[in-house]
Amino acid sequence: MSSKIFQRFSTRDLIIIAGLAGIGIAIKPLVSPLSKLLSTPLMVPGGSFTGGLYMLWMVLAVLIVGKRGTGTLYGFLQALIVMAIGLRGNQGLLSLVSYTLPGILVDLVCLLLRKPEWLSTHLILCALANMAGALVVAVLLFHHPLPFIAVILGMSFVSGCLGGALSYGIYKTIQKYGLLT
Repeated sequence: MSSKIFQRFSTRDLIIIAGLAGIGIAIKPLVSPLSKLLSTPLMVPGGSFTGGLYMLWMVLAVLIVGKRGTGTLYGFLQALIVMAIGLRGNQGLLSLVSYTLPGILVDLVCLLLRKPEWLSTHLILCALANMAGALVVAVLLFHHPLPFIAVILGMSFVSGCLGGALSYGIYKTIQKYGLLT
């Protein structure tokens, strides 16, 4: 069964997915102090402020590889890595949901938005991915009330749009210089 899933992806695709997933994980310790500085006093998930900077790498992987299931594989891979290395902020088995669900959502929405050259595609995918991850953490880990969840989702949307804009800029640069052709 799992071999069928991986047959869809070339070795190049898997390298891109793993590389971008690694970058997404590697920047967390760099961005985390800023995130904690802003989020701790407000008792909100740190990703609601800075998650767009993590999710932009997923969006890039999905749009560069261009194959169904890329986001899901990316999120699942990140969850496994985070759990295996015990990265700070590890949510245990909840990581499987909080990392994979955004990937599933991006894969589904990407079916409707097949234009990686459009800024709106990057903004929508990154914002939705960040909001999904923040929602999982806010509901399942922190058990926040609904009005507070609405605030968290608003912050996640803004952060996701910032990440989407960065994703678009990186994507266009990759295209301009033919880095992945």
